[in-house]
Amino acid sequence: MNFESKLSVHEILQNKHFGHAKVIAGKAGLTRPVRWVHVLEVLSIGNLLNGNELILSTGIGWQGDQDAFALLVKKFIDSNATGLCIELGQYISDVPQEIIELADTHKFPLIVFTKEVRFIDITQEIHSLLVRKHYQVLSDLEEYSNRLNQLLLSSNPQQKILQLLYEYLGMTIFYISIQGEVNVIPKKSPTEQEKLFELLKSNKIPRHVNVAHQSVQALNQTFADLFIISESDAITEFESLILDRSAIALAQSLLRELYIQEQSKAKEAEWVSCWLEGEHSNEQIHNYLSELEPNLKPNGCTVLLCKVDNLDQVMSEITYLKVFISSIFEQRGIFLLSSIQKNQMVFILLNKRKTDDLKSRVQEGIDCLKNSDFIKKQNFSQLEFSVGKFVNNLSHVKNSYHTAKETLNIREKMPNELSEYFYEDLYIFRLVLAANEQGVLREFIIDYLGPVLLHDQQTNGELLKTLKIYLRCKGAKKEAAEQLHIVRQTLYHRLNKLFELIGNDFMDPYKRQAIEVAISAYEYASASKPFFEYSSSSIPKSS
Repeated sequence: MNFESKLSVHEILQNKHFGHAKVIAGKAGLTRPVRWVHVLEVLSIGNLLNGNELILSTGIGWQGDQDAFALLVKKFIDSNATGLCIELGQYISDVPQEIIELADTHKFPLIVFTKEVRFIDITQEIHSLLVRKHYQVLSDLEEYSNRLNQLLLSSNPQQKILQLLYEYLGMTIFYISIQGEVNVIPKKSPTEQEKLFELLKSNKIPRHVNVAHQSVQALNQTFADLFIISESDAITEFESLILDRSAIALAQSLLRELYIQEQSKAKEAEWVSCWLEGEHSNEQIHNYLSELEPNLKPNGCTVLLCKVDNLDQVMSEITYLKVFISSIFEQRGIFLLSSIQKNQMVFILLNKRKTDDLKSRVQEGIDCLKNSDFIKKQNFSQLEFSVGKFVNNLSHVKNSYHTAKETLNIREKMPNELSEYFYEDLYIFRLVLAANEQGVLREFIIDYLGPVLLHDQQTNGELLKTLKIYLRCKGAKKEAAEQLHIVRQTLYHRLNKLFELIGNDFMDPYKRQAIEVAISAYEYASASKPFFEYSSSSIPKSS
């Protein structure tokens, strides 16, 4: 079913007011659309036309001036006017052959009235036709939308929506999902389908082919691309509106499907929690995943933690949040399973592609989440992310989960020192964590920084800051003084005090490494609460 939303020149010619009208040129353009009727009698049209106007004129503005007449017709054509109707008689008796040829060349309908007509009657009648046509378009759209709503309540609505779109427009329908799945209606041979796909992908569409495109979007993410392709007529505004309605319906269907899938996954949260705690064997995990997603063949995995401060207040929106997060990572070749742990959402990221770019894809996904309008518009508090160790063996997820929690712990304690999300980017802090777990962190800090910390505590000094910057500048005194915003003489004075407290050999390689680790350890240990008080008897003397 193909509804015509446009009012063509040919339709207008059927009107009673055109009973004595004659098309003398541009007959190939009679299907051109008319959006308005405009009476023009002046030579200077400026910005008077917007395009697709049918122009009425008596010729009073150029009577006797053939060159002016030809120039005006050229201006009409350049302004994308639909056609020109001229009343022959008082001001102009005929149309020169030169202008007829010009109109024919550009398929610009040139119509003459052989008897006197009332332009006001013509404009009123055509404008009434336009209003009725517009109302018909709205009515047709309403009918189509109702059909779509009915399909959304049926099983497998996606295929039925695409079929309905084809039945209404009679054009080739091309649907491409983000996973690369292609659906073409009517069916074409593999060769024809591939050729069409390449044309759309390269955007090198032949002139005789008309294409309209609409993205299928939900939660501010594009899930598919929908095309209608006409190999004859231009695509009308009505057909574009039908395409738009179809894309919205497809998005609604897709979102409902994702929501149901996510709810189904949520029922398995207990199983996922047990997996995170290392209670499932490798065989059990693979059997479970093959039942959940038969085509899933994980190539390693990692754990992503997402902390939401107000999680209890937004539980009703959590499913949509998980759908949104899953869609972002799915587009990057990562399958997600999730579980809620206190105020954290825990995601097991299962890699479906090669491993060498997994980290960059996870990084892209997190960045996309943090910058998305969906997150900004929802009631979620600031989201905090961390990523655990990448593991090849799925039964080692517990290790990735543990390291993700350690990463989040450090990121929260030291946001200014650590901006990376990944456990592998903790660097020296991995040793700090291990030392803290072994209970030797406090002793290590005192052994290498005790005198400096005691001095700063007693004098409200800045020796620790000076030591940190000096080591960071690799002993470059000028650069260190500039970063500390002090004169060089003050730096020399502080360095002499440091030599006195921890020895003048603190720039020796091994001792320097130990001091740098001790500085990072102290910042970690004192991030959440004041570090322990020192007594002079507990501080070792410098050698």
